[in-house]
Amino acid sequence: MRTPVDSLEPAVRDPRKLRRTALWLFAIMIASGVGVFSAYIKWAAKQADDDRPGFVGRIDNKAEFGVVRQDETGAKISDLFGKVWVVCGVSVAQPETWQATREVLLRLNRRYAGREDFRIVCFTVDPEREDPTALSAAAAELGVGLPNWWFVGAGQEYVHKFLKNKLRLGVMPHQVDGKWMYDASLVVIDRDRHIRQASLKQGRYRRHKVAFDFEQAAKWDAEGRTEGLEKSNSETLEELLVKTIDELIAQPVTP
Repeated sequence: MRTPVDSLEPAVRDPRKLRRTALWLFAIMIASGVGVFSAYIKWAAKQADDDRPGFVGRIDNKAEFGVVRQDETGAKISDLFGKVWVVCGVSVAQPETWQATREVLLRLNRRYAGREDFRIVCFTVDPEREDPTALSAAAAELGVGLPNWWFVGAGQEYVHKFLKNKLRLGVMPHQVDGKWMYDASLVVIDRDRHIRQASLKQGRYRRHKVAFDFEQAAKWDAEGRTEGLEKSNSETLEELLVKTIDELIAQPVTP
């Protein structure tokens, strides 16, 4: 038999129990928040200590195109897959535009001489005028050559789009008053075609990726802008570059 609704009385709740329940819920919320924050701090510290080279992008295995090297032999971008390679744009007719970069490349060429799994690749940004003869003369002047160091040309449109869109360089090569303007930064590609950059600690928990722009580093050094570094900008950047290459060479191709 059901009790009529009119005869029911509202329950009287104990205020002390309600306060205890509220305090317990508040304490649980605080403890949970502290736990989450503590876990975040541990994760952030771990990330900050992780100095492995950062990922910037990847060369699509379908982004294939042919190039002509300084000895007039043909090659393909895919010939570099599975290797660690350092690539940049250059103008051999304007050596001043990649002077600092060139000095670093020469040291890399000596350091990794004879390695079958390392290559230096310099794309001329002016392939229509800087043909294999001009590229061969530039290589001879530097005392470098195949197979370790490639000077290459291809269709100008392909080269410019590859440097800007695929390698993520900051400037699409173009001419101003008859001079080539382009980004001469070095780009490091690992065995799995990933574009990699050094990871530099900034503050307690933050890290940021570092572009290997030696022309800019040289300008900062000339201006005395060391920003508290123990060494010059160029020396610090080159150490990061070598460390990055060494780590990538030690890694096998992902199956």
